[in-house]
This record gives sequence, structure tokens and C-alpha cells, in this order.
Amino acid sequence: MRKLISLMHVSLDGFCAGPAGEMNWITLNEAIFADAHRMIEGMGAAVYGRVTYGMMRHYWPTVLDDDKADPAQRKHAGWVERIAKFTFSRSMQSSDWNNVQLFSDAAAMKELKQGEGAPMLIFGSPSLVHEFLAMELIDEFWMFQNPVLLGKGVPYFKDASRSKLKLADHRAFDGGVMRLHYVKEQS
Repeated sequence: MRKLISLMHVSLDGFCAGPAGEMNWITLNEAIFADAHRMIEGMGAAVYGRVTYGMMRHYWPTVLDDDKADPAQRKHAGWVERIAKFTFSRSMQSSDWNNVQLFSDAAAMKELKQGEGAPMLIFGSPSLVHEFLAMELIDEFWMFQNPVLLGKGVPYFKDASRSKLKLADHRAFDGGVMRLHYVKEQS
């Protein structure tokens, strides 16, 4: 059975985006980017909702074509181009990006998890995470907790049922960001 892991940048008060979807409060630096890339190297698929798919589709392929791009970002862009991309959308009918499989219903993740292979990693995609949380499909949470209070916005754990989690790993970064890695305990 494949694992499903959620990777999200989160405010201290539990939001993954501001009220208008803004993410300008997220701290990213070379150390955080390198840590995230190290964590994703063993993944078997990237999982996106429609909005995150659009952001990724319009950004990462351009990095590969940019001779002046940061080497770490070029490395990640190469990974994004190679990896299978499972995209969940009720409105998308097709994709012009390589290695994309489209799914119109979040319930398809139940079948994907039954297959063999490396873990699948949801990047951002809070609406999709909410659907997967409601179906109890997420096995691990990788959070980059940012030292900011947003007060309101898009919550990370909307529709989550009570689950016992175990802290598997953590790391502190300059600037106050904490990476927390939680694993869902089996009951």
C-alpha cells in the first residue's frame, strides 16, 4: 500500500494561505529549499489540486529553460519534470504537461493508495487536502511552520477527524521556521 504525504507551509495559527489565497508570508531560503528537496527525492508521484497544478505548470518548466536560474531550483525543476503528477480537478479535461494523470474525483486516491510504489506527495493544494482529510487518506504531514499569525485564511486541517499523530522528525531553521514531520498512528 502506498503512503500519501501532505507537504504544506503553515502559519503558527494553522493557516496555509491568507484570506485571499496569499502566500507572501511564507519564509523560503536555501536551507529550507534544500531540506524540502531532500525529503521529496524518494517520492513516487506529486499530487496537485487544480490551482496548485496551475502554479506549478506555469513556473517549473520555465526554470529548466533559464540559464540564470539557481542550481537548487534547476535541480528541483528537473525532478518536477520527471515525476508522475496526479492532478485532481473537476474542471480540467486535459493537460499539456508531461507525466500528468487527471482525476475528477478525490475518491480515486483510495485506489491509487492500494497500488505498489513509493509514497505520493501532495504539494500545497489545501482544498484537496481537506477532501483527503475527510476521507482519512493522509498518512503523514510535513509542515514548514512559519513564525507568523495570520488571524484568518485557509485552514490546513479543515474537516480532519480526530487522529493520533507521532512526531517522527523536526528541524529548526534560521528565521524561526520549524519543519515538523508527523506520522499518523495506526489504531
